[in-house]
Amino acid sequence: MRSLIRRRMMALSAAMLACSSPSMAQQRTSDAVLDLMRARATAAGFEGTMLIGERDGSSRTLTIGRAPVTANAVWRWASITKQLTAVIAMQEVAAGRLDLDAPVSRYWPEWSAPNARTIRIRDLLLHNSGLRQPDEATADADALPPFYGTAAATPTVSAAGFCAGPARALAPAGFEYNNCDAIVLGEVLAQISGRPFEALLRERIAAPLGMSRFGTYALGPRIRGHVTPTGDSRALDSLMDLGVYGAAGGAYGTIGDLWRFDHALLSGRLLRDAERGQMWTSSPQNGFSGFFQWIFEAPLKGCAGARRIVERRGQIGGIEHRNVLLPESGQAVIMFGRHLPLEYGEVWQGKGLMYDVLSAVSCRS
Repeated sequence: MRSLIRRRMMALSAAMLACSSPSMAQQRTSDAVLDLMRARATAAGFEGTMLIGERDGSSRTLTIGRAPVTANAVWRWASITKQLTAVIAMQEVAAGRLDLDAPVSRYWPEWSAPNARTIRIRDLLLHNSGLRQPDEATADADALPPFYGTAAATPTVSAAGFCAGPARALAPAGFEYNNCDAIVLGEVLAQISGRPFEALLRERIAAPLGMSRFGTYALGPRIRGHVTPTGDSRALDSLMDLGVYGAAGGAYGTIGDLWRFDHALLSGRLLRDAERGQMWTSSPQNGFSGFFQWIFEAPLKGCAGARRIVERRGQIGGIEHRNVLLPESGQAVIMFGRHLPLEYGEVWQGKGLMYDVLSAVSCRS
């Protein structure tokens, strides 16, 4: 009898230990996932940093490439900045200071855009505004659009000037990705709060989450020591002024800083479920684009059923990123790449680097 009781107690202790800490089998699985990510990324020609974030806030980071950067290197976040902009906007919605269906002119009466009274805040967030396009082609299709180089201006000046110029369509227009949408929204948020948009990012996101290396680019010379591209876009990249992007792409920080943001968003620290749900709603008619993010369901290899995916991409020059949130599991996969050309692939097509990595992370045993 004592022997039977002892065996049962040992089994119970083992079960409790398995629930409170990773088993050796689970640890080997995690190592296997990292090995798969490294092998798959290397085969795809990826150079940069990758991070897997877990529901409990822990993470594991890989640096990959012929000249790997350190895990705490500072990167430009490019259009991942738009995710932060959307969060600030939805915080204003939650506080009752911003109505998604109100026109921009309600919050910025002096804005001189021809459609200021008909472009809604929602139209900016869905890229349905019809605003002038900063990426409009020049005579030389391979040249840098003047908005980002020779005609570079601060985001505040651009919002009131270039972005308020002749519209390409009446709102709500069909989806067209446009940096002016986020630049104008950044100025709207500044008008509402009485604080520069950069200060809102620091006070609402960076400081509370301990993002110690986070910042935003100012117009002019670049900050030394930040990661630069190694691929085909280096020459063109050097002509860009990163200070022009503002709320559309002006943030920088480490990959760990971005995971702090992701985890806070996934865990409900930054937004309530209601506002986050609005931000993470999309439709096929709008290309599955929600509020500055793509939200869709896709089957992953080894998973039972489709997984909900919230994706934000970023690219400036030869730096290209993916920030993918998995709301069901509370995980995130972040990939910061510095070498072009690189084909991340499309998850919804069931192939490519991101599909393989997400399958390994989300569908592991």
